[in-house]
Amino acid sequence: MEEGQPFRVLCLDGGGMRGVYQAAFLETFASRVATSLGRNGTIDVGAAFDLIVGTSTGGIVACSLAAGVPLSAIKTLYVDRGKDIFPHQVLRSVWCLGNVVRALGLGLRRGNQALRQALTENFHGLTLAEVYRDRNIALAIPAVDLNRHAAVVFKTRHLSRLNGRDDARTLVDVCLATSAAPILRSLAMLPEEGSKDTTAVYVDGGLWANNPGLVGMVEASEILNDRGQRTRPIELFMLGTLPSQGGEEVSRRQLNRAAFGWVGGLRAISASLNAQAVGYDYVAKKMAELRHDSSFAYRMPAQCPSNELRDYLASMDDSRPKVLNALARQAISDVDYAWAALDRGEGELRAFYNALTAAPNIESHVR
Repeated sequence: MEEGQPFRVLCLDGGGMRGVYQAAFLETFASRVATSLGRNGTIDVGAAFDLIVGTSTGGIVACSLAAGVPLSAIKTLYVDRGKDIFPHQVLRSVWCLGNVVRALGLGLRRGNQALRQALTENFHGLTLAEVYRDRNIALAIPAVDLNRHAAVVFKTRHLSRLNGRDDARTLVDVCLATSAAPILRSLAMLPEEGSKDTTAVYVDGGLWANNPGLVGMVEASEILNDRGQRTRPIELFMLGTLPSQGGEEVSRRQLNRAAFGWVGGLRAISASLNAQAVGYDYVAKKMAELRHDSSFAYRMPAQCPSNELRDYLASMDDSRPKVLNALARQAISDVDYAWAALDRGEGELRAFYNALTAAPNIESHVR
């Protein structure tokens, strides 16, 4: 890439089954781009970016894009296999019974096997090293090393300082680790570098980077410094999973809240995730601004969901067909909304459009 050309980054938030929203949004936007250009075939969205970062369900979409898996196949993973990944959907949809299912961990083992099988059908044994060798797309996937309570990022070897620690990791294992949401999914036990007998346990990267925009901005900055391309501006695009706005009204008598009032700590986790998502947006944008070039960090626009869809968003493990259909329908509507902003000349959206126009058509599925 020539000096001065933008370094393009796509960052995908976590959100359980709401990954179908991201897949539908990107597929629809890419289809609109192809139609506007009179192109036949399907645009290879992953090839439009130099770096892709994703957490939790966003990590699954990120790995798929980096590997060249069609977005239609990603949607199928959610639509056809969601009920197997999160068993007992009828019970989960009922508030009190759903809490019992989650509290007792019913179906966790079966759900983990279903997710591994679905991921294997898409990725086979593809490793991070093979993705970077074949596609030249840098990949960064946050997770948490539970044995050390340490934030980690699984990476392709896109920096000279990296020693190839993650080269042999399969995309299947990386996705299982980043999406291992506490309570909702099984923990991920993975072999460590160079030894099948040594293992480590990982949980969802959303515990520290549910919005991976800041990870993407730091990683992109280091890549450009490492390559001696400091004058290239960074164009970073963040795509969420249509999260509902968090928050609560607290009365005076609730100020002395103990474990019961915090619902065993779940409310504290929710507040932390929501605050972190907003904070990381701000810091990523500020880092782009401080580069003093045309760099930016931009969150793709989304409209306010309907009251019914907002109720569905309260549960990240709801894979009922009507919920997934509502998410996909909202994604299509949000692309309409974004397209209107594009027509009004919004610069960041024009840059996203330009990135997709420069991408080739997808040629084949992962072998």
